Amino acid sequence: MKQLVVIVALSMLTITGSMISFSTPALAANKGDAWRDVYLKVESFTWKEFNDNGTQLLKESGPIYGLGFSAKSDTANALTFKSKGEIFGGSIDYDGQTQAGTPVKTDTNYFGMKVEGDLGWKFMVAEKSSIEPFAGLGWRWWSRDIQSTDTAIGVEELWSSIYARLGIRGDLAFSDKMKAFAEGGVKLPIYNQNKVDIYGVTLEPGNEASIFAEAGLKWAMLKISVFYEGMRFSKSDPVSGSGVIVWQPESRADIYGVNVGVAF
Repeated sequence: MKQLVVIVALSMLTITGSMISFSTPALAANKGDAWRDVYLKVESFTWKEFNDNGTQLLKESGPIYGLGFSAKSDTANALTFKSKGEIFGGSIDYDGQTQAGTPVKTDTNYFGMKVEGDLGWKFMVAEKSSIEPFAGLGWRWWSRDIQSTDTAIGVEELWSSIYARLGIRGDLAFSDKMKAFAEGGVKLPIYNQNKVDIYGVTLEPGNEASIFAEAGLKWAMLKISVFYEGMRFSKSDPVSGSGVIVWQPESRADIYGVNVGVAF
């Protein structure tokens, strides 16, 4: 299953890059502003779940590593298009409990991918500075595989989330080679799904808004940035599976990281 997902993820990255590569020359001919970049990412990932009283049930934390591709093109009338694709994975610490309340410490393996596309409108606020409101859609898929211990049976969850993005980005050129850039906004989930293998059920966690932000520097071909991304899910409706009632508790993810790549 994971090998299939890797193939699909890489295919999506390739297709996205190819589409931008073919479309960019025509766009750039009018505006002269288009770029692509490939980057490595390292992030500090934290996942928490809470009961109805707001008490924390579990915490997962640790490093996640990834590879990404993004591209952006500006048209002559200031309309912009930006796309991004990423694959990521890692093994992080799990500190939680069984349904009976027995403490459990183990590892959780994560693997997933993310695809986003935005449309924006660019305003030049100075000769070397611009701002750009944008809106778009994103899709994130990931496997959350909690490992078994001597006292608890592991479980794998397959998550997916479709969401809208609203935000603003801007840049400031210090020279022909150096530019600072930043963006931030809000993510608005449209549909969330969590398939739990051990119970054979599909849960639908609720939609909660979260924020994202990124800031960095581009010098010649080198591009470095720091970022934050949040994910928020309210409690799902209970579902019957394998003779038990199952639901996804309120869940929160906070992701802080660094991207390092080359732009061309």
